[in-house]
Parts: sequence; structure tokens; C-alpha cells
Amino acid sequence: MSLQSIFRALATFLLLIATTHAEELVGSIPGQLSVRQGAAVYTIPIEVPPGVAGMQPDLAITYNSNGGNGLLGVGFSLSGLSVITRCGRTIAQDGVKGGVYYDARDRFCLDGQRLIAIAGSDGGNGTEYRTEIDGYSKIVSHGQQGSGPAWWRVQTKSGQVMEFGNTGDSRIEAQGKDTVRLWAVSRIADTVGNRIDFSYHEDNGKGEYYPTRILYAGGKVKFGVEGRSDLSISYEAGSQNNVTKRLLDISVSAGTISTWNYTLQYEGEKYSRLARVDKCAFRRT
Repeated sequence: MSLQSIFRALATFLLLIATTHAEELVGSIPGQLSVRQGAAVYTIPIEVPPGVAGMQPDLAITYNSNGGNGLLGVGFSLSGLSVITRCGRTIAQDGVKGGVYYDARDRFCLDGQRLIAIAGSDGGNGTEYRTEIDGYSKIVSHGQQGSGPAWWRVQTKSGQVMEFGNTGDSRIEAQGKDTVRLWAVSRIADTVGNRIDFSYHEDNGKGEYYPTRILYAGGKVKFGVEGRSDLSISYEAGSQNNVTKRLLDISVSAGTISTWNYTLQYEGEKYSRLARVDKCAFRRT
């Protein structure tokens, strides 16, 4: 598909994205259109209440014309939820090419960027890493579960500390195994202790997980899901990764007060295609 065709398809989708208040159409949800590595990318920010000292989640619904069929259907994803995953060895970095095996041959990636061990061995307790394109973060793997770390700690150059897989629900095991395949961000904290906590649902029998809630001082974000007919199944080293749910809504609260809700509507039977996003503000009486 040409970029011109992709942009035409995106334009049709964007006409359906609307903001509603008290059941009245009042405007459009702002977004940003760009091209990355030859793919059309459109980003719809999720508005959240401000946190203390700027500590609030940075979430968005993102379309990528090269994207697969995930929690938001074909091409769409929820960005702002960092993950560390297993990834294969490469000739450039390791002198040999390989896949993911859930054993000591595996390497690790942060949001798709390869982690390079600079002190210790890959997957070991206390090993320090940097990203392939150095972002000056200190990345350390901790503990041991199966053939890899139990969790990770990332300290950014600004002093923020991110924890990955440091709760049971953010440590996603491979289907039918106790070896972790994915470490989702579980907490982000600043230098004075303000933090954002992330919660997930994991179904180890299906090899599936998705976010359920984000809590921080000043706000809360909850994610609702629904079943889908276009089940997506992939295989990795003998384990299944299933996608049996799709995102239905995103509810945002300021403290205990509900502020607004994003509702997602899909079309298509063979593949879920996100057709509409509505933002509805709660009326205060």
C-alpha cells in the first residue's frame, strides 16, 4: 500500500474521531500525523489529570501502518507502557544470528531497542546494561526466574527510576512456563518519591496480558476490555501468545472524581479495525 493510500485511509478514520460533552458534539480530539521509517503514524494523546511534580502517565492511541493485530485491532496500539522483552542475537552484536528460545541464548530489548551488557553476563543477577543507542540510563537486571532476570531497574539521566516486572502481574511468563517472556513497567518514581503504579491482567494459560489500571497522586486511569471474534495466535519457542480481548474504553479520574471516558468502536469480522474514538466528559451536578 502506498503512503498516499494510507493517508487517505487515515483521513477517513480521523473524520470519525470526535469529542462529546453531555451528548453534544463539541470538537475533535487533537492528534499528530507523521512518517517513521516509511510507515504512516498517527498519535492520539490520552488526556490525564496532572500529577505531582509532573508525575503522570504519558499515554496515547497510536496507529502505525506497519502494525499488527493487537489489543486495539489492526495497526493500532496503546503507547506509553514501556516493556522489556526477550529478543534474538544478531550478527552485529553477538557474531551469530538467533531467535528467542527462553534460555541463556536470549538477549533483551527495552521498547524494541537492544540492551548491551557492560558489566556481568546477559540475564544475570546484577548485570548492568546500556541501550544500543546510548540514552545514558543505568539499566540493571535483578534476581532470577527461570532462564532470566526476575525484574529490572532503569535509572534515567534525569534521576527517575523505572521498575519492570517488579510485581507479580507485570512479570509475564511464557505460556505454560515459569520463565519470564516480558517485563512490563510496574512503577515510575522521581527523586523525591512521587510515583506512578501500573497494574495488569495476565492469563498464563493463554499467554495473554493487558493493562488494567494506572494510579498516581492526582489521578487514576482504568482500562476496560471486551471479547473479540478475530482471535490472534502467535508462537514463540513452543509457547502460544494469544490476543482474545480488545480495548473497549479508557476511564480517567482526578482523585475520586470521574472526569472523562474514551470509548473505542470497531468494525470488521475477520480483523478488528478501530473505526471510532469518542471522548465523553462527565457532567458535574
